[in-house]
Amino acid sequence: MKLHPFLLTSALIFVACGSSSSGKNEVLYIPTEMPDICQNVDFSIDKEMRKECGVKPARYQAYRNVPMQRHLINPNQASLVKTGDKVEIRFPNTFPVSLDPSQVSGITFSDSKRLAKIQNTMDYKEFYTEHKERYKLFKLIIPSDSQPETENKLCFRVPELKGSERTRSAAMAVQMEMLDCDALDELVKKYAK
Repeated sequence: MKLHPFLLTSALIFVACGSSSSGKNEVLYIPTEMPDICQNVDFSIDKEMRKECGVKPARYQAYRNVPMQRHLINPNQASLVKTGDKVEIRFPNTFPVSLDPSQVSGITFSDSKRLAKIQNTMDYKEFYTEHKERYKLFKLIIPSDSQPETENKLCFRVPELKGSERTRSAAMAVQMEMLDCDALDELVKKYAK
């Protein structure tokens, strides 16, 4: 009978300690498609903005597919999104492009880093070949967060839009084509003036 009150007080202390620490490490589900006004908000501090921006507390600690996002400065509204072990790059009005984690090595995905845009550079080239084939190419150089800083190079070809202006909808997305950066450099050297 003396053991029963001891277990009861131990359980109360355990519950009290558990409830006080859960507020500090609150896990939030932050959607990746948010209006511009929500992108630079720290939802841990500014709790009033959560409802307007669609941010919710993750109810289960076992839920591991919470997307983490890092915005790029160029092109505008482009971002890297990590969900679990998968990383993809998202451009406006395009389908997401899956990346190998080694292609974006040294990039940190966390709630605090979400507020800091990646200071990347973009080099865009547009030209025609001798067969009148149009190329729109760009190279992204994304610096790593880790020291020493490394440069992650990603190269893409923007495909031509299908359909006519009358039949094409603004909601129709295109699929960006990944391109080897050496092949991009060769094409630029050969055709761009």
